[in-house]
Amino acid sequence: MDKLQLIKEILNTDAQTDNKIFQLIQAAKVCGPDSEKVIQIDERENTRKPVSLRVNINTGKERIMATVEDVSLGGAFINTHKKIPRGEQLAVRLISSAGEEFDFISEVVRVEESGVGILIKSISPFQEERFRQFIKQL
Repeated sequence: MDKLQLIKEILNTDAQTDNKIFQLIQAAKVCGPDSEKVIQIDERENTRKPVSLRVNINTGKERIMATVEDVSLGGAFINTHKKIPRGEQLAVRLISSAGEEFDFISEVVRVEESGVGILIKSISPFQEERFRQFIKQL
């Protein structure tokens, strides 16, 4: 019996929970007990869609022009060479290929060499419905 099957038998969990537990086990092997490495498990509620869209970011200190690599109803990954720290609040304007603009407030939740992952924190009800339709059409 493999580890995933054993976990399922012990905890009687669904497949999604099984995968999260398995990721934790794998990460624990790599990290060791004294490691400070943060274990990240993909818990996205919304499907990411690959895109290449312009985005304007306002950090409150500077404006950054960048490109969105993927987008969902909950967030996006933005390719940028500017270093933006995790936890930073951003005003974001996403521009569709048809020129339609979507404005929202977001938080940086992931930082990588190529850019940042953001979580949409606030969007107006009008913008939210338009954004929902836009994502649905991708």
